Amino acid sequence: MNKKATKFVAVLAASATMYVVNHARAADTNGAEPYPWDKRPKECFVVPTPERPECAADNWPGFDATWRQIAYLYVNGKFDLLERAMRELAASDRTYMDGRSATGGVYEAFKRLMPADGSGTPPPYGDQLARWHSSRPASIFLPFADARNAYASAWAARGTGYAPSVSPESWQLFAERLQEAERILIDAPTELKDLPYWHRLMLAVTLDEAKPQNPPQKIFEDAVRRWPRDAAFYEVMLTRLGPKWGGSWQGVEQFIRYWSEQTAASEGSALYARLYISILDQGVTPEQTRMDWGRMKEGFQDLIRRYPHWRYKNLYASYACYARDKETFNTALRRMGKSEIDPNLWLSGHSYDACIRWAAI
Repeated sequence: MNKKATKFVAVLAASATMYVVNHARAADTNGAEPYPWDKRPKECFVVPTPERPECAADNWPGFDATWRQIAYLYVNGKFDLLERAMRELAASDRTYMDGRSATGGVYEAFKRLMPADGSGTPPPYGDQLARWHSSRPASIFLPFADARNAYASAWAARGTGYAPSVSPESWQLFAERLQEAERILIDAPTELKDLPYWHRLMLAVTLDEAKPQNPPQKIFEDAVRRWPRDAAFYEVMLTRLGPKWGGSWQGVEQFIRYWSEQTAASEGSALYARLYISILDQGVTPEQTRMDWGRMKEGFQDLIRRYPHWRYKNLYASYACYARDKETFNTALRRMGKSEIDPNLWLSGHSYDACIRWAAI
């Protein structure tokens, strides 16, 4: 395993373990194993569950907790619990305070376990996939993991360099493994195909294929028709619309503006802000894009109204500082409690300290 993969394994394991250390429990009196992070009293695990406040359970309290806990179950080979968890989340339509979905936590877990960053699936996680097959061969969720592993393997063969740097042999392996990932998803059980993360992975795979069996535009339109508020689908499309992939910032702006208008009935202009935030999370600076500050400001207001997460509040102030809009900057600061201010969330080059100095506050 290379140093990058080794470091990733260690970081992910530590991150997931923090949710379960000191909270593992023996099987309850009815033989059903609780989740390792479940801290409720033992008497809460009898059937029927006592109707007491301390017996209320929320196993998926936030997006980060969800993906870390799914990753923990996978890494530690707790496949019965993993199956149960994935079924619970498949039945959930929960959206967290930051607008991300509970089912999106499943995708995030496997994205991190099997990254498409050129490193491939770390060997320990590939080994666990084989153990999952042996333990639960009829699992409806296994094809998703298999396809994600094939997708990670495709990018490991290609690497992340510019196209001219990729050898013909690597291009061939890239194409073959993408085709394998698409085939696995096509052949998946109907129940899996009905889940958002099947559509998201199919979209990612087909966008990278030269000749996919399923047109990515159709995959995208089907997905956003069913889950119009899930920003992840729009974000995947955006990864291939920028100049790096032969597109343009004007095309990016047109895409973002069009789809924010399509979702205006439920989201206002929130999607406009969410999608530009996703672009800038990839190291792009605002001045490189065609972002319209007036629309962005309106988008932030709608975004925070619907999803009052402190990340968006910090970014709103940071973007106002970038735009040199002092009135909006002061308004954004007033919307944050002291405990919500997080300098780590501010735009590079427009730090909290620098913006406070600029605004003379």
